[in-house]
Formats: sequence, structure tokens, C-alpha cells
Amino acid sequence: MNLYAIIISPRAKKDIESLPDNLKARIANALYNILAPNPFLGKALKADLKGRYSYRVGDYRIIYSIVKHELIIQIIKVSHRREVYR
Repeated sequence: MNLYAIIISPRAKKDIESLPDNLKARIANALYNILAPNPFLGKALKADLKGRYSYRVGDYRIIYSIVKHELIIQIIKVSHRREVYR
């Protein structure tokens, strides 16, 4: 099984830095222990966000895209569920 490399956008990095430490740890766990081995566990998004995925961590969502041929996960945004899809 291949592990996908994780690339965090400047926007997502800023999003993560603003979170409480316990939530940062849960996000990091989701990225490196759950999504890196299998990025297709997230929900495929539709409409304007077609081609991207969402992974749930409590009330927060990780929005990302997958570059299959390069084994890369690009983290686009991490935010509360009521704000993340705007």
C-alpha cells in the first residue's frame, strides 16, 4: 500500500494554526494516519467543488484534492462545517 504525500496550502496552514491544540492533533492524526494511506475515505464533493473531497473531524472538515498519478493529497481548506463550503 502506498502512502500519499500531503501538501498543505498556505490557506489551510493558516486555518490549522488558528485551531485549539487538541483539534490540531486530531486534524494531524486524520491527515497522516487516515488519509495518507487511503485518501478515498473522504466524501466526494459535487457542483462547484467537484473533484475535491471532504473528510470530517468532529464539527470541522478537511477539504482536499487528490493527484492520483503523483500520490499527492493537496489540503485546500480546514474549517468549521458551517463555513467550509462557502
